[in-house]
Amino acid sequence: MSEDTFSKLAHRYDDFVGSFDYEKIRKYLPLVPEEPILDLGGGTGRVGIYFVEEANGCILLDLSFKMLNEARKRSQKFMLVQGLSQTLPFREQSLKQIFVNDSLHHIRDQIGTIRDCYTILAPEGKIIIREFNRKYFWNLFLILFEKIVRFKSKFLSPEELTTMCEEQNLTISIYKPSKGTYIAICERKN
Repeated sequence: MSEDTFSKLAHRYDDFVGSFDYEKIRKYLPLVPEEPILDLGGGTGRVGIYFVEEANGCILLDLSFKMLNEARKRSQKFMLVQGLSQTLPFREQSLKQIFVNDSLHHIRDQIGTIRDCYTILAPEGKIIIREFNRKYFWNLFLILFEKIVRFKSKFLSPEELTTMCEEQNLTISIYKPSKGTYIAICERKN
């Protein structure tokens, strides 16, 4: 989906996608409270708002300026960055935790994004990716909907994401908090 599409939806995005059940996935998130967290594709901050209290700051990165404006309305504590996920504006090995919630499938250069996340990830840092499993039957309707509205999404199975992350020298563990979603914990060894 382009920046323009998200910008058009920004003021109604949270209504469109529905609520986020943070408690359901919290136990899968290996958060480090002393470190800031990057919420990649964080949009309106509907997920990042939980990290404001649980981490030492939450950096929201999104392509859409209007989505980030909506996040600012939610909390003044966010550090907002407008940018592309495959050219992250952070120093090498500077962050211990990156969260990518329901946004990897919207990113055209998924390999470049994983590669850039690896570059800015500190040793023993983690990339936490929550995505919809394209192999789950009921997600076919979501995939079809996104195709009809021309989002150009590319949903990955857990196996495909595992291969992509291992090619970037990340170790990966997959968890399934629900039938239709999975969480990948990707760790940088050195």
